[in-house]
Amino acid sequence: MNVEGLTGEQNDGLVNYRVDPRGERVVVLPATCRAGRHSLVVAGYRAVADSAGVAVECQTCRAEGVSPAAWLFGTAGPLAARAEFDDQPYLDRRTRADAALPSWK
Repeated sequence: MNVEGLTGEQNDGLVNYRVDPRGERVVVLPATCRAGRHSLVVAGYRAVADSAGVAVECQTCRAEGVSPAAWLFGTAGPLAARAEFDDQPYLDRRTRADAALPSWK
């Protein structure tokens, strides 16, 4: 997996999926950056998926030099054609013990 500026070999477990009402597989990405500081939709993000996994990089963390600036997930099964954001499946995976949900939640 190649995401420019990624450092370290952190692994955030497997990415989550759900099945929509039409039976299609949807990947569920975290809505908040790994540090718990930014909404990815507001701050900007880059998501890369390949056979090695899924990386979701916060563009603001990257610009500010926050490390790690990305979530790195393994995948199970085929890649999904669609993605959506939801923090709920990832609340226990934050890297900082002091990372609280942002005030905009």
